[in-house]
Amino acid sequence: MIRPRGCLDYLQLSWWLMRRQGRSLGLATLLCVLSLPLNETIAKTLLPESLAQVLGLLLGLFLSFRYGQAFNRWWEARVLWGVLVNQSRNWRDLLTRVLPNELPLSLRRRLLKQVVLLMWCLNAELSGSDREQPVLATQAQALALKLGFRNPSVQDLLRQMAEEQFKLHQADWLDSVESREFGHVQQEITNALGGLERIRHQPLPASSTLFIRLLTWVYGYLVFLKLDAIGPTPSALVGWLVFLVFLMAERIGTFLENPFVDARFALPMDRLCALISLDLLGASDPLAQPSPSEGPWLR
Repeated sequence: MIRPRGCLDYLQLSWWLMRRQGRSLGLATLLCVLSLPLNETIAKTLLPESLAQVLGLLLGLFLSFRYGQAFNRWWEARVLWGVLVNQSRNWRDLLTRVLPNELPLSLRRRLLKQVVLLMWCLNAELSGSDREQPVLATQAQALALKLGFRNPSVQDLLRQMAEEQFKLHQADWLDSVESREFGHVQQEITNALGGLERIRHQPLPASSTLFIRLLTWVYGYLVFLKLDAIGPTPSALVGWLVFLVFLMAERIGTFLENPFVDARFALPMDRLCALISLDLLGASDPLAQPSPSEGPWLR
């Protein structure tokens, strides 16, 4: 049984999809209206039974491939963010277990803040445009200024983390084994960052996306013609709705391909960064509060 809140979320998501695809759905509706005068003979000519079966099979195969590849990218990104959450906790625990009590508390806090800022910088770079400077959240920008950064980047913070570990080792606060432990955690963080950047900057081939979309348009339109040729007006209405559903289903696969941009299908990166901030800096830190702008489907 679906909860009322869940029904509301689905309605909001459907309305958002219709707004995002307003031009495509409007064009499809216009095409259907202009095709209403077509008689049964023309519809049968355009859509013989064998062609309908072949196109339906092809569309099912290609859409399955699209959804499979898109979901794999989305799920891999989610797993990599899970690695970042776990390794950030490992970093916190290492600081507590390995560093001596004589080490200033301010330095411990700084090492934790570097990891938190790293996650927020990654969030900004993944969700931003390739042509524009990533924009940090207001609280993250304030943290960057406290740490001495004006326009921090992921690579800047990784370099600084490595430098801080080297200084601790040179000052004999860390022995060789402990230094390797810190290096291993940072290596795991770097590997996860690289995987997320690969997903962000290497989308699926545009040619396959174009072909699947074209096939969806052709098949959806021909199905409308076939149902329209049956005779009664409700058949044409059903065909029009089926046409629109095919278009929306195809576009959902496209949205899933990039799990960082479209808020309704993207990963809740603000909440993941807030979780990391909570684990490392405590509940009182402003960055530990999740963003109120994310939709209820991301809770």
